[in-house]
Amino acid sequence: MKKYIFLWILFITAFPIFSQENEIVETNIEIQKEKKSEDIPLDSIKNMYGARYVDYKMITYDQDTVQIDTTLTIQKYFAHNYTHQDDFEWLAFANMGQTFNKLGYDFVNNQITPKLGITAKQYNFYKVEDINYYHVPTPTTILNYRSGFTGQYLNSLFTTNFGRYNNVAINYKGLRSQGDYQRVRVSHVNFSFAYSYFNPAKRYQFRTHIISQKLSNFENGGLTESSVINFKNDNPDFSARSRINVNLASSESFLKSTRYYYEHELRILNSKDSLDQHLTNLKLGHHISYEKSKYTFDSSDTQYFDNNPNIYGTRLDTINSGTSDKTDFTETENQVYLKFNSPWILGNFKVFSSLYNFNQSYDNSLIVGSNIIPKSKTTSYTSAGANWNGKLKGIFLNAYAEQVISGGNFGSNLHVNAGFKLKNNTLARAGIQLKTAAPNTNTMYYQSNFSNLNWNQNFENIVYRTIYGNIKTKWINADAYIHQIKNYTYYNSNSVASQNTETIDYLKVKVNNEFKFGKFRLNNTIMYQKLARGSDVFRVPEFVTRNTLYYQDYFFKGKPLLAQIGIGFKYFTKYYANAFNPVLNEFYLQNNTQIGDYPTFDVFVNGEVRRTRIYFKVENVTAALTGRNYFVTPNSPARDLSIRLGLIWNFWN
Repeated sequence: MKKYIFLWILFITAFPIFSQENEIVETNIEIQKEKKSEDIPLDSIKNMYGARYVDYKMITYDQDTVQIDTTLTIQKYFAHNYTHQDDFEWLAFANMGQTFNKLGYDFVNNQITPKLGITAKQYNFYKVEDINYYHVPTPTTILNYRSGFTGQYLNSLFTTNFGRYNNVAINYKGLRSQGDYQRVRVSHVNFSFAYSYFNPAKRYQFRTHIISQKLSNFENGGLTESSVINFKNDNPDFSARSRINVNLASSESFLKSTRYYYEHELRILNSKDSLDQHLTNLKLGHHISYEKSKYTFDSSDTQYFDNNPNIYGTRLDTINSGTSDKTDFTETENQVYLKFNSPWILGNFKVFSSLYNFNQSYDNSLIVGSNIIPKSKTTSYTSAGANWNGKLKGIFLNAYAEQVISGGNFGSNLHVNAGFKLKNNTLARAGIQLKTAAPNTNTMYYQSNFSNLNWNQNFENIVYRTIYGNIKTKWINADAYIHQIKNYTYYNSNSVASQNTETIDYLKVKVNNEFKFGKFRLNNTIMYQKLARGSDVFRVPEFVTRNTLYYQDYFFKGKPLLAQIGIGFKYFTKYYANAFNPVLNEFYLQNNTQIGDYPTFDVFVNGEVRRTRIYFKVENVTAALTGRNYFVTPNSPARDLSIRLGLIWNFWN
């Protein structure tokens, strides 16, 4: 039956498409202009103070300015989770706030220096580029709520302008969820303060933020072997999930971080032609980021670790009954740059030089066998680069280049892409990236109470060669990536950081479309992945599909309510998914158990009333019918049938 469902999904997506929601902000605005006046929801033009809603703006790290959007779309439903990102390529653990396993990978980015590891805790960790700044005509509050499993999360943003040139944004995100299983409690806090300023002539501007993040997770190590069997057999004695035995009874991981960031620009040249149509300017800029983090793993458990010596080895501290691993990280980045904008270069050009320093330290040095694990290790880099963004006769061109000129391994990056946009909102883009980048710090240097989890090694830079393309039309949105990866760094089946010297050939194609049949819509996303080489160290499912059938319409006189009522389906083929190591907070290879080949169905009702969006969802509604074989790792089940309620509320004060 599962195979027939999957073939049916593939069959319907091959039909011609009548229309599609486009994710491009510019396109959405254009499409909205074409709507008839009676289709425009109430309160969409201006608020009671006379300010238009398009005047409420968010400025990203890359200086892109976008409207604060209060509309309801199916894409926003897909991203209504604690990460605020579409989770199509992820597998969620049972409790909200836990990590995700991967169904697909994206390697296109401009990062070449080593970064903090502990990748399983990065989903709710805000990096520099994740912080947004604002410009609003009136004080603005945005509340984002979602119910958890005996708990909830609330993301609250308050931003206001002091005059036209100063803006303050305060963001607090709190998440606490007990979970249905033993020892999966999550407690996360992210607090940030951001300030931006520009003078009336826009000759000088700056922005700064401070963020404190505390991410605490109880770690249960997954279900015991007997519990996995009882779960799959749907043993009625364990229908209350808190009765199921887990591997760890008193373990906790904790990541704490504080970051200070400051960026400012001074315009030193500004001129216009005689018609005041072409602007030329030159800006001098600088930014500095300082971040201090601490990761700890505390546990009084011993039996599970002692019973798995192939992964953990032996405990080095036998005097104390437990484990208390602590790692400190300090990261500093300084960058000076020049920006030149002129029609003579078809756009803008930026040249920069960066100083980067990363320190990882422990309480003491450690000797494990013949290996000496020092107390601390510092990595320093100096790099130089340039970035150009231009437009020529409707074709946009982007080029980015960076080279490490001193310190560590000499990483480099060359990233070029080009594309065009037609009047019918068709957008096509293609690019190539040639990059060598250092692995994350934990793979090269780590110290632990468990003998197997200690290493001090020098890995070669990872080499990425990527060709990609994207096309967006009103009918279809398709992405294709061809990756060649050499020196891929991973954690082997014994959880030891390793490097693969062979080349990985990875193809990824993802297609999205949406049918419309009157008030009914069918949104489909299918991803196909293929490995020509490297499947022994790199694992992904061959097919992943998500199909959402829903009804959308306005209700009541004056159309104050927009509602979406539907059912969602997700499926992926079997593969050897990585297992989770709670000590490292990393995923590692395993060759014993495949997961996948099970469908999950969700039922949802979404609503929009003026500036409020409401989300009601029943997850895995067919859990009792499709069998208890839904897992995210070999010993960690996905979510059972559960009811979730969410809310996003915008206040233009």
